[in-house]
Amino acid sequence: MAAFPKTRTSAQKQESIFERILNYKQFGLIVALILLGLLAKFITPAMYQPASLVAMLRNNSIYAILAIGEMVVILTGGIDISIASTLSLSGVISTTLMTQNPSVPAIVWVIVSLAIGALCGLFNGFLIGKLKMTPMIATLATMYIYRGLAFLISGGVWLFPNKFTEDFTVMSQGSILGIYNITWITIILFLVAGVFLSYTQPGRRIYAVGTNVESAHVSGIKIGNVTVMSYVLCGALSGLAGVLYTANYSICYYGIADGFEMQAIAICVLGGVSLIGGTGRIDGVVIGAVLMSVISYFIGLLPGLSVWQDAIQGAIIIVAVAINIFTERMTIKRILKERGAMI
Repeated sequence: MAAFPKTRTSAQKQESIFERILNYKQFGLIVALILLGLLAKFITPAMYQPASLVAMLRNNSIYAILAIGEMVVILTGGIDISIASTLSLSGVISTTLMTQNPSVPAIVWVIVSLAIGALCGLFNGFLIGKLKMTPMIATLATMYIYRGLAFLISGGVWLFPNKFTEDFTVMSQGSILGIYNITWITIILFLVAGVFLSYTQPGRRIYAVGTNVESAHVSGIKIGNVTVMSYVLCGALSGLAGVLYTANYSICYYGIADGFEMQAIAICVLGGVSLIGGTGRIDGVVIGAVLMSVISYFIGLLPGLSVWQDAIQGAIIIVAVAINIFTERMTIKRILKERGAMI
């Protein structure tokens, strides 16, 4: 007599859904975000005012944009610590030209900033992808070069709000549905990056290079070209961040965004992007950016703790990375155990 196929009970279905949630790589990060959010609600309820949330997203958008570019580079197994200097250089050049040509549409300065950032990234990519220099050393050198160029071009002069045109500042300071334009731009960039990395051939090649260089080479992928492309994309996003930064704060000088590269790298690490390459998802970087925004804003509202902000952020990053490592190890053990049971 033929046996009917076994049907899964609702309990089994619920269990599988629960397991899927637990196995989601960003589960620990989401739990941390929820717990921190609840803590902030009780200690600083003013943080949840709509105006406060909108301001928080606005003020952290530059970090998020830089993190997207940094993620692309890290996925190949590299790193770029010149992104803040690229931001400074593109911001100084585009803003200085804007003050000298106030009648030119703001979109022109966006294109100029993108081009400057892409050129900086191209130089980084050439050093790393073609000359085979170590990413850390190459971008450390260019970090000083780009910041020095920003100083020479600006002459050390600061540009203040009275020098900015309304057409220029509205790029960041304008709003749609109560949310600042710079936040909308960040959201769009996250969506585009997600599609690019997950559903396009160049995006998949970035993952392939970071996962296994030798296998990628054997499969016909030109490693040097992919590396150059990743740094060009990172540079272009840094350039865009430069013009958005100056438009957002209506201020420009060669020292803007000093240290932002560490914040961007921290967001990537928080989001589960592996520093050895090949591992990381855009949704993790989104959660990492939101978590870092909440941490910064929450600590800033607490009297007496603002001076400890960097130390607290560093401690949280260590805990988050430890959780990610523990989760990965548990996942690997579970997979090996399942394979062993099948043999």
